[in-house]
Amino acid sequence: MPIYDEKYVVMVPVDHAWAKRKSIKAEELADENVLLLNTGHCYSHQVLLACPDLSRKGQVLQGNSLETIRNMVASNLGVTVLPCSAATERYINPLVKVIPFDDPVPSRRVALAWRKSYARELAVTSVADAIRLIKSNCLQMIVKTQEKT
Repeated sequence: MPIYDEKYVVMVPVDHAWAKRKSIKAEELADENVLLLNTGHCYSHQVLLACPDLSRKGQVLQGNSLETIRNMVASNLGVTVLPCSAATERYINPLVKVIPFDDPVPSRRVALAWRKSYARELAVTSVADAIRLIKSNCLQMIVKTQEKT
């Protein structure tokens, strides 16, 4: 069940050459040290799919959590690509700058999935409805369509 689409943004150290730019092209990441979560996290896989040049030419370094990665960026160890909701004001510090991507902006679709035999489908739809009530400029909610019963 699709819930929302979310754009990615780039986070760089404040003294990085890109820090004063208004936007970044996804293919430019291939020339940078890019910090992502350890292999196996869906987020890292999503970023590599959204920015294919990165997996072909770029140098990808890994961290254990988004908080660790944000701190690695602040320490000038590289740049990162984050979902917009992980780069909002609450997560930003004065040592980093968040920059949007140029069009076409890489994004991800977040969905809920469950086994066909799961007996509590109402619980899943209740969670989906609650998530859809979130008000955020980062999340573009997908309008609920008539689901199969």
